[in-house]
Amino acid sequence: MMGDTETASPLMSWPDASHRRRLFAAAIWLSLLFVVVYGTTDYITAMRSTRFPIHFAFELTLPFVPQLSVVYSSVYLMFAFVALAMSSAERLGVFVGKMTWMTLVAGVCFLAYPSELAFQVPEVVGWSKLPFWWADLVNLTYNCAPSLHVGYAVLCAETMRRHHRSIGVAFHLWALAIALSAWLTYQHHLLDLLSGALLALVVAAVSRRLTPA
Repeated sequence: MMGDTETASPLMSWPDASHRRRLFAAAIWLSLLFVVVYGTTDYITAMRSTRFPIHFAFELTLPFVPQLSVVYSSVYLMFAFVALAMSSAERLGVFVGKMTWMTLVAGVCFLAYPSELAFQVPEVVGWSKLPFWWADLVNLTYNCAPSLHVGYAVLCAETMRRHHRSIGVAFHLWALAIALSAWLTYQHHLLDLLSGALLALVVAAVSRRLTPA
């Protein structure tokens, strides 16, 4: 009886050829799904005249720290670690299912509550200009709550926690750093961050009930 975490197998291992093909197919599927859902909902909201507020007044006084764009984009590195932890087709399938459902639910939320950022982004200069440009480009304009960026990070952290509790704690701290970076680079408001984290936790909890092994 191992409880909520699994420690019988190594946390991470280099995949063999067949599993690398599965990982590649999963990456293509999740990337295409994100582009279609995120891009389509942003386009639809851009065509709508009504958008709802999503920010608190105090957020407009937050400091702008574009250097944290590097932390914001570190979620891609987190994906790589999780990929190495998905050492079987079953684990990978469960993770891909969770990511798929979270992306689809977030897309519905974007359409149900169209909104846009209230931040006024100043000009970025220096070495952080390029990482901020990339982060801002991927984030698009109107898809605010829930933050999929934070949702993905928290879901990755929950996935790692289920396999190894102490590593999961480290990944949750990493996810928290990503959330704070999203806030201080003016990519998301507080409600976006909280709703993204909540969505990930709900998806993870439902998945545990459906796939307890």
